Amino acid sequence: MDTTTPFTPDDDKNQSTPPLSTPYPMPPAKPLFSLAKGDFIFALFAVIIGIFTAVSGVFGGFSLGYFLSCLLMLALFAVYFIKGTTLRFFPVLCGVLALCDTAVFICTSNGSVRFFGAVSSFLLGLMCFGELRNGKAKGNRETLGIFYTAGATIDNIDIAVKSLFVSGNGKQKVLGKALIGLLCAAPALLVIVPLLMSSDDAFQGMMRNLFSNSLSNILKAAFGLVLSVFVLTYGLSLKKSRFAKMKTGNGTTLENVYIISFLSAISVIYLLYLFSQLAYFFSAFRGFLPNGQITYAQYARKGFFEMCAISVINLLITFLALVLAKKRDGKVCNAIKLLTTFVAVFTLIIIATAISKMVLYIGAYGMTVRRLTTSAFMIFLAVVFVSVILRIYLTKVNIAKTALITAGCILLLLGTVNVNTVCAKYNYESYLSGRLTSVDVKAMYELGDEGIPYLVKLADHKKTSVSKQAKKYLAQAIIYDYFEDLDNKAVLSVDLLQSKEKDNGFSHFSIPKAAAYKSLYAFIEKDSDFTYHYKGFLTQPDG
Repeated sequence: MDTTTPFTPDDDKNQSTPPLSTPYPMPPAKPLFSLAKGDFIFALFAVIIGIFTAVSGVFGGFSLGYFLSCLLMLALFAVYFIKGTTLRFFPVLCGVLALCDTAVFICTSNGSVRFFGAVSSFLLGLMCFGELRNGKAKGNRETLGIFYTAGATIDNIDIAVKSLFVSGNGKQKVLGKALIGLLCAAPALLVIVPLLMSSDDAFQGMMRNLFSNSLSNILKAAFGLVLSVFVLTYGLSLKKSRFAKMKTGNGTTLENVYIISFLSAISVIYLLYLFSQLAYFFSAFRGFLPNGQITYAQYARKGFFEMCAISVINLLITFLALVLAKKRDGKVCNAIKLLTTFVAVFTLIIIATAISKMVLYIGAYGMTVRRLTTSAFMIFLAVVFVSVILRIYLTKVNIAKTALITAGCILLLLGTVNVNTVCAKYNYESYLSGRLTSVDVKAMYELGDEGIPYLVKLADHKKTSVSKQAKKYLAQAIIYDYFEDLDNKAVLSVDLLQSKEKDNGFSHFSIPKAAAYKSLYAFIEKDSDFTYHYKGFLTQPDG
């Protein structure tokens, strides 16, 4: 029996319904970029250069191809931003130094110098164009804000891409219509191209050569296209002044008594440390080791790691003290100035002592890339701490800008002078002159392209053991590093090797690599015994 009550219209009035929740307000849609003809030209070249950078630069060995791609990228932004921009000394200096730093890719094969050269060139380029569009960065915070702004432009990727194809009123632009036409042509081309290939052998051969590495080329081009999107977004955002800036403010401060007490304790310990270690630290300045059982290697390494740790700690201490201290008329009190100055001066003493120790180390064991780059890093730190001292008393000194320019100049010097060549030449000439009693042939080989010409010279050395070791590493370089498919070749010749060169495309060219190939060919022509027995030298023992 049905006991349910029939529903009547009046019942609906008695039903209690939960109130509708208030939706969160949607953020306003970001307006599209209003693009002119020049903006479309910039976008076109951004895509072309982005793909070229991926194919010939990033996947081209980071040599000539990468140098050219960086050159083109910097030129593209310079031309795009030049109109309506007031040129100033510092951003122009950053742009010139960024351009010069890209030269390291054709001047040296040193991986560390190339990597940090790329980082330095990138940061200098951002500083150049960011300052031109943002306005002059007066303080350290505003300087670092340039990089914040560059990262914040990523938020405009969607509207940057959409602006190329759609106008503000929603209508498609010519570029969007052209893209749709190309996409519609793809199915037809999939039918037409195979028919044309089957009808003509010449066209078939051309298409096979064109698409022989199609998957690899497509992936490289896709990476370049993604890269160009970031380039495009950054350029349009700065050009149209559509970017976020780092917020500035007074921030948190501490009572000066806390900071003075903290710095006083640190300074007392540093002062006691200096007095207790005078003989140990400053013996390096007099050119001899301290008393006790210790080698040059232990002496230099200990000094370097002490310097690194203390420098980083002291830089952080000084920075926080100056930032957190309560200021009067924008200036910190004299006590904090004196204490932070002492900490910075103490750090400079540690750095100077470490450099002196490294000079002793090099004099005893010869020069290596690591020892030379370590010395360059210590010089960089010294310049930074000098700027820190100046900043304590002169508020106009910009530590961030000083560090950036100093790093760019040091990397440019290491790259163009070529730290690998300097090491190879120093060790070779020191061995010949008798300043060094032995030469590390393996280390010479590990220098890469720059070491090959000096291995060739050592192969002619009157000392048989040195000559054999040099020929061993020359054979190793020929078989594994510079040529391919030599397994079944009993006799070497210049013509054979020239046809077997590795990475011989223009994008892989560099000055040291060209010199290495030239030296190898000259050695092959000169040493007939090596050309017939080159594989036998691989079994030579080290020593």
